[in-house]
Amino acid sequence: MKKFMPLAGIGLVGLLVGLVISARLNITNELKADSKDKTKKVETKNVPTVSIPSFADIAESVLPAVVNIEGKGKVQIELPALDPFFEFFFGPRYREYERRSLGSGFIFRKNGEYYYVMTNNHVVKDMDEITVKLYDGTVIEKVEIVGTDPATDIAVLKFKSKDKLPVVKLGDSDKLRVGDWVIAIGSPFGLSSTVTVGVISAKHRELGGLPEAPSIQDFLQTDAAINPGNSGGPLVNIKGEVVGVNTAIYSRTGQYAGIGFAVPINIAKRVAKQLIEKGKIERGYLGIYMQDVDKNLAKHFKLKKPYGVIITDVVKGSPADKAGLKAGDVIIKVDDREIKNSLQLRSYVQSKAPGEKIDITIIRDGKKKKLKATLGSANKWMGMGKGFGKAKSDEIGITVEERDGKVVVVDVKKGSVAESVGIEPGDVILQINKKNIKSVKDYYDAMEEAKKKGSVLMLLQSGNIKKWVAFSL
Repeated sequence: MKKFMPLAGIGLVGLLVGLVISARLNITNELKADSKDKTKKVETKNVPTVSIPSFADIAESVLPAVVNIEGKGKVQIELPALDPFFEFFFGPRYREYERRSLGSGFIFRKNGEYYYVMTNNHVVKDMDEITVKLYDGTVIEKVEIVGTDPATDIAVLKFKSKDKLPVVKLGDSDKLRVGDWVIAIGSPFGLSSTVTVGVISAKHRELGGLPEAPSIQDFLQTDAAINPGNSGGPLVNIKGEVVGVNTAIYSRTGQYAGIGFAVPINIAKRVAKQLIEKGKIERGYLGIYMQDVDKNLAKHFKLKKPYGVIITDVVKGSPADKAGLKAGDVIIKVDDREIKNSLQLRSYVQSKAPGEKIDITIIRDGKKKKLKATLGSANKWMGMGKGFGKAKSDEIGITVEERDGKVVVVDVKKGSVAESVGIEPGDVILQINKKNIKSVKDYYDAMEEAKKKGSVLMLLQSGNIKKWVAFSL
């Protein structure tokens, strides 16, 4: 028996192995048979194959042109009123404190000995001193602000250098598709030369009326990790071209949560060009008053869903008037972009330059119609005052409207300078820096002068009560 035990054991093992193999063969065959009945083949012949270059190679080509930006400035905050009588005659009391800012940027242009850096407006806002740290560790202390644009949150800096420095390549953000690879580069939490990888998660995103949110909102959304300190850094495609300027994150903790936003480089390029060449921004102007289409309006106009904007009035002689737009028209598309709401339409028009042509698709009398408009200059129309009726000041966060020879505040942005000093909707602006305000033109001219001075003293009337407010620009 002892002699046969090994043989018996071997035979038993062989039997078990055979059963397992048979079982596997049977299961496999059953699955194959079942797959023939239930599983459809996925057609892949029309899906393009993309060869992805090394992210390391892309990073190496862009990193030398990415910079750290540090700013120092003084900010005034209003103190609580102790004596209303004192405040009425002498104005509110302020306390000054130092503010520091850390962010990123990238060298995008060279002109002679000057190098130009693109970054976010909120990185350099209220900063008196700005330093730029290059990739090799060199610190540039003499940095000038060429110009800023709060409406898009873009700023341009410049500095001199006799050394030859790398300059990034700017791409075409309009060619981006959802799902395209992108790389975010910057200095999150002050950690310079940090590289993160993700994809374009969505295009044409809006942040709504959040505090500090720019008024022109047409963001690229990405899941590439963006954190505090990444602001102003480049968002790069797999060709090594900058396609966006990292600007904001959506997070309940203030840190990376998988949703980041960047200003499309095509918008940033137009802003930077005007800041460098003109020192100011001229925006496209259409000349309509509008409201969003709700469910009831959508039902009336026989739309499948609530989208688009309905024109409530057209400014006489404006580009919209010349293009043939009328009150009651529903704008559903501009160029190749579906219009969801008034914020999207306003952002798109203001991202364009005066003189640019746009195609506008409308619904009129139940039928689709396409019109072409040549945009005017928002600056010119605001300066004229007559017929414009409204003006928006992104610097302080208010919208005013001309009513019967008075300039009335119709909207105050949450978290804005205007809100902090007590300006409220319904307030009538009587004076700005001792100049009487009776029209939007008066308001516009006074604010332009106030920008040069850097401070505003405003006399307001709320009901029968008058009050003074003061703040810095």
